[in-house]
Amino acid sequence: MLPRALRALLFDWDGTLWDSSEASYRSYVRLFESYGIPFDRERFEATYAPDWHATYRAVGLPAERWAEADERWMREYAQEERGLLPGAHETLEQVRDLGFAVGLVTSGSRARVLRELEALSIRGLFGSVVCGEDVERRKPHPEGLIMALRHLGMAPVESAYVGDSPEDVEMARAAGVLPVGVPGGFPNRPALAAARPVVLASSLAEAIQALV
Repeated sequence: MLPRALRALLFDWDGTLWDSSEASYRSYVRLFESYGIPFDRERFEATYAPDWHATYRAVGLPAERWAEADERWMREYAQEERGLLPGAHETLEQVRDLGFAVGLVTSGSRARVLRELEALSIRGLFGSVVCGEDVERRKPHPEGLIMALRHLGMAPVESAYVGDSPEDVEMARAAGVLPVGVPGGFPNRPALAAARPVVLASSLAEAIQALV
């Protein structure tokens, strides 16, 4: 039984709703290859973080090249085919129809995320969308989640945040929001479990069933 009654559900984007893990990996491979930096599955697992600058730092890419690398990565990523994870669209419609306020809090760039939302015609399902450029401090700092709650007019105690990374869990906990973990395709499943979200589900559908 959940420790609170919920009125708002907020979601991470990449890896939680949007199937981007393989596209991200292949884009990293081509990006780092252009800098002469070897990158494989093992290194992806060892360096992955929602804040991709942490990955740049971990593989030794000089900080003065990060802005250039961001542009290159976006060009590589744009060549990849992506889409919603199975059940994601149905989950979003379900929570909307149940009367929940729905928000999106992501470290992804606003231009990319909004483009993806518009292409799927699901922007209207979210009462608030907070992206990486909207905050000074990214996950796991709670600034983005607190901002989204303010937009929605909801209190932390009546809200849950669904994500696929330990940083998502840490952010939710810091904001006073119920942390919900759903493992995705990124190489962080053990770390997600170790973060001990209040709800750890095997799928979005299972998570929503537990919450509502």
